[in-house]
Amino acid sequence: MFEQQWLAIYRETVRPLYGYMSRRTGGDRALTEDIVQETYLRALGRWDPKALPQTPLAWLKLVARNILIDHLRQRKRGPASVWTSDPPAGPEPGKDDCGSSDLFLAVTSLDRKKAGLLEEFYYDGMSVREIAEKRGLSEKAVEGLLRRARQALKARLPDQGPVGGQHA
Repeated sequence: MFEQQWLAIYRETVRPLYGYMSRRTGGDRALTEDIVQETYLRALGRWDPKALPQTPLAWLKLVARNILIDHLRQRKRGPASVWTSDPPAGPEPGKDDCGSSDLFLAVTSLDRKKAGLLEEFYYDGMSVREIAEKRGLSEKAVEGLLRRARQALKARLPDQGPVGGQHA
């Protein structure tokens, strides 16, 4: 019976989970696949067949997000990695120093409320109206919260210099 339940959950959640992680890895396919696979392995090892999570996708997203955060923090500390995606040697010519993984890591370093708001807006593609409805706030309040979250995020990102590479 558990195998049938497990397969049903897998079929129902694999695409949404893959999409969720793909947006957060900046489209890094190998990293996304590794994280999704590790997430399902953890679920298999931890879920009690008699007491499956009420919302498996929510559980899977939370675990996958935490795996990605751990991976990005480990990558920042040094070159040793258990992942197939090696850290880049440096920014590509003409590219900013701050890549999508650095951006996601900076977002996750914010307080939970600001990080969640930015993730919903930028990674999940929710509109201000949708966020306001979900959180029981006015659209104006969400716009203000987003503005403050962006300011907090900007303070955590490396200085990108003047726009267009021109100096004053």
